[in-house]
Amino acid sequence: MANECGHFPKADPTTLAEPLRKRMEVWFDKAYKDDNLFLTLARRPGVLDMFLNWVSFVYTDASSLDPKLVELCRIRMAARNQCVH
Repeated sequence: MANECGHFPKADPTTLAEPLRKRMEVWFDKAYKDDNLFLTLARRPGVLDMFLNWVSFVYTDASSLDPKLVELCRIRMAARNQCVH
């Protein structure tokens, strides 16, 4: 399922349904200019929907999590996974 680099294939942005294209525009506007995560999850729209719901909860006032703690968790996960970004 993964390519030779160990990455999962991304969805083709030209074949996304209109609602997913609109969500991708919001992703670019409010989250990241990088499409890797969005298009990888877009291969399974249900998974993408669950992820975006979780993200919108964690990164808005709906959550009582301290934003500094969330950022610290992101940095720790990236370091433990040897993330190059």
